[in-house]
Amino acid sequence: MKKLERLLYSYQDEQLHFLWAFTLTVIGHRIWPPLLLLGIAATILKEYWDKYNPPHKWEWRDIIAGTIGWITACLCL
Repeated sequence: MKKLERLLYSYQDEQLHFLWAFTLTVIGHRIWPPLLLLGIAATILKEYWDKYNPPHKWEWRDIIAGTIGWITACLCL
């Protein structure tokens, strides 16, 4: 049980990237179908912002999590 708890809480940032990319993609597509790219755009722009605003930094794991969220949303639509 401790391993599961550690796994869930050690990747909270990536889970949020997945959730936001998924949610923005689904909502964007419902509003106007070309907004399907909203989730992936938000992921990339957020990391770009992090790159230039210390103490944040560019994280490839966040990009991967957001991309997986976006792909999952596209498959669900």
